[in-house]
Amino acid sequence: MKKFFIIPNVEKPEAMAFSGRLRTYIEEQGGEAAVAGNRDFDGERFVSVSEVPAGTEGIITLGGDGTIIQAARDTDELMLPVLGVNMGTLGFLAETDSRRAFDAVNRLFRDEYMVEERMMIRGKVIRGGEVICENASLNDVVLRTAGLSTVEFDFCVNGELIKTYHGDGMILCTPTGSTAYNLSAGGPIVMPSASMILATPLNPHTMLQRSIVLPDDASVSLRISGTRTGEVLVSFDGTVYPGLACGDEIQVRKDEKKVRLLKLEKDSFLEVLRNKLE
Repeated sequence: MKKFFIIPNVEKPEAMAFSGRLRTYIEEQGGEAAVAGNRDFDGERFVSVSEVPAGTEGIITLGGDGTIIQAARDTDELMLPVLGVNMGTLGFLAETDSRRAFDAVNRLFRDEYMVEERMMIRGKVIRGGEVICENASLNDVVLRTAGLSTVEFDFCVNGELIKTYHGDGMILCTPTGSTAYNLSAGGPIVMPSASMILATPLNPHTMLQRSIVLPDDASVSLRISGTRTGEVLVSFDGTVYPGLACGDEIQVRKDEKKVRLLKLEKDSFLEVLRNKLE
């Protein structure tokens, strides 16, 4: 692998500066590299697939887990493997950091890497029988309130009502997303190479709060069923769609596409998990 597309987090000056050094190094070693153009990040996308040069073999992101997630979603139709270089605090997705980035490139040149596939989920917002919003997520699709009010919603799996919740909302996440918002909400940690959907309620008005683990072929829906006084929204990996109304339904299924991450160390997730827990 010798032809790369580098995507720095435009909100991190150190990432923008490092992208030039990394491109120069790759070219000095006989490879090819292009850097995504400098632009304001609007919360929707970093790059367009039209920016990725033909023949690109891999994507290198400079930033944190959020940079990796956004880049993977933006370029998912290309199915290119992604190497994350961490430029901030310890994350779960980044495979290396700026101190070891040049060594990581050398290993990619020598084809000393593995490709790990991660499942994605796709969510749709249905209103009056029509899709008003749709997006894919590597981490999670979240129904939640925007303020101090609560929301009442029906939680259904494969068309069957499981429970009507009254609380702050619900997280529907992938194994990759199990260590994100799901973990903060008390949900379980799952090995990222697994394939399943986790449902974790947010502060439900009940004496029993438990996450539910579903098979990856499950069809999940959250239907806003009760009266509410505050704003309700849905987010796809942090990209927010506000203004949900009573009767709106969020449908979530496993996405056909997968994110491919470049891995240099077989047990890197367990090492990062141990460091996080300590």
